[in-house]
Amino acid sequence: MLRSALSCAALILLASCGPKKVESPLEKAPPAEIAQARALASSGDVRGAQNAYETFIISHPGTIEADLARLELGVLGSDIGRCQSAIPHFEQAQDSADRAIALRASLYLGACQLQLGDPERALRTIEPLAGERFSSEEQALLWDTTVIASEQTTSAVIALRVFDTLVERGGAPPDPLRVDAVVDLLVQKLTIEETAVLFDELRAGALPHVAVSMRLLNHALDTQDAEWIVRTSDALRASDFIEDPEVTILVARADEFLHGNPYVVGALLPLTGRGREVGRQLLQGMQLAALDEGGPELVVEDTAGDPSKATAAVESLIGDQRVVAVLGPVASRTTEAAAESTGRAGVPLLSFSAAEETTSAGEQVFRFLYSPRDELTALVGKARARGLSRFVILYPDHGYGRTMERLFDQEVAAAGGVYCEGVPYPPGTKSFVEYVQTVLQTTCDVVLFADVADQVALIAPTFAAEGAWSIAGRALPEHAERQVHFLLPSPSWSSKLVGRAQRYLQGALVALPFYEASEASLSQHFRAAYETRYGTAPQMFAAYGYDAYRMISATLRQGNQTRQALTEALTSGSSVTPVTSMDSFSRERTPAHPPHVYEVRDGLLQSVE
Repeated sequence: MLRSALSCAALILLASCGPKKVESPLEKAPPAEIAQARALASSGDVRGAQNAYETFIISHPGTIEADLARLELGVLGSDIGRCQSAIPHFEQAQDSADRAIALRASLYLGACQLQLGDPERALRTIEPLAGERFSSEEQALLWDTTVIASEQTTSAVIALRVFDTLVERGGAPPDPLRVDAVVDLLVQKLTIEETAVLFDELRAGALPHVAVSMRLLNHALDTQDAEWIVRTSDALRASDFIEDPEVTILVARADEFLHGNPYVVGALLPLTGRGREVGRQLLQGMQLAALDEGGPELVVEDTAGDPSKATAAVESLIGDQRVVAVLGPVASRTTEAAAESTGRAGVPLLSFSAAEETTSAGEQVFRFLYSPRDELTALVGKARARGLSRFVILYPDHGYGRTMERLFDQEVAAAGGVYCEGVPYPPGTKSFVEYVQTVLQTTCDVVLFADVADQVALIAPTFAAEGAWSIAGRALPEHAERQVHFLLPSPSWSSKLVGRAQRYLQGALVALPFYEASEASLSQHFRAAYETRYGTAPQMFAAYGYDAYRMISATLRQGNQTRQALTEALTSGSSVTPVTSMDSFSRERTPAHPPHVYEVRDGLLQSVE
């Protein structure tokens, strides 16, 4: 209703360039018999006029003149409320070779169908007429039939198509306010699917399209669908209705949603249930970073490791908090669930899942963690750079171990190395003599451990007991028979190994995204601040949380303060000085640089360049 003044002005403007009026030369100079029938009707002799028309039709079969007589006979019947008997005359006149007679017959037929209670059929009949211009009286009939049928119909799609053409070519409506109200009513009758189809079909900028765009935009805001928010708000912004207060407010809501609030970042973490220790560490790292950075505000939601809870939580962060980005979740399943909502809303999601397929969940999904393959690539690359070429893996025969065996084989081949068949052992094994002997029977001397640090503390001394030593730039012990080189991915390392097995791990290469004893100034600050605040040394996930928050904060400060701008900046390599190895993203939305690799030397790890 707020759009009536604008719509009326637009309609008056369009009326000046409407189509040529529907008119037949025969109507201006009819046969004498038809002129006589008209005179009888004008004098009130309806019965006499009917007889005159019928007589003419019978005596002039198959002629255009007979078609004119049928049309006028039908109109005479409809005027006195006898539409049922008039309809056959209109239906026959519709087939006239005279286009004007045929069009006028369709107009009156539609009006009669409406009078007889069939608004759907009436709309289908007049739909082809919407682009025509009749006499002022008949044009008013076309508008009235359209409006009344639209108020009664369930076929809102057809009605809106008729209105779309009428608004463009049908001149000013008799009652613009009523037209506005009917268009609004029709749009509310549509399903969302029908509305989306009409958005692409209707004439951009016209009243029906504006009404459809507003319905779609409201729905898109409710469902947090960024793609439709962009399309519909752009359509409204380009229309002549943008000054309408209702439209202006709706477009402002769209802009607010699309931009997000650059002062609020969401955290989606497992704080209860499975994975809660990882979630706690990540959150503590983020909170410490927020203190260092002084903002943005961190709003936290608990996924409990449940995909359905992750969906509800992320929708709350996006819809209620208007977060500009989301940090988390952790597991691949919760990431997939959250990504469906963040992708629809165009919100960047920095996931802490290490799964390689993480980024396939959506174009706004970033993998902040290194995958097992990333670590293996770094380890094999450093070994090859030292001239080492023959590789073998010792691994527990479970899911993780078998995955590492498969990936290691692939990475060794990609680096041009030689791969010896891996040696599996039962999970939980405590005596490794048999399995170490099997490894030493191969010709390969670069050994990857794919187990936790406690198991590595048992395996490394077993190699030494069998005469195979890992050393670091020094001579082999006198009793040693051969040299081996150990590779450790991050799950196989622990600071406790330095105390338990360091003499057996000298020279071992360790892929470690976060080294808790790093002497870098930022790392020292992070470690000291974390211990002061939480009373314990920070672990790897706390460091990841610290760097993830700082990366978002730094990118926002650089002026990338909308969701889209933030996503583009992160994809383009926006960076931060990190405490982990993770300083920026690649174009593939994965860590841009490999994890740090260290060498065990005495009681310390030394960075390998």
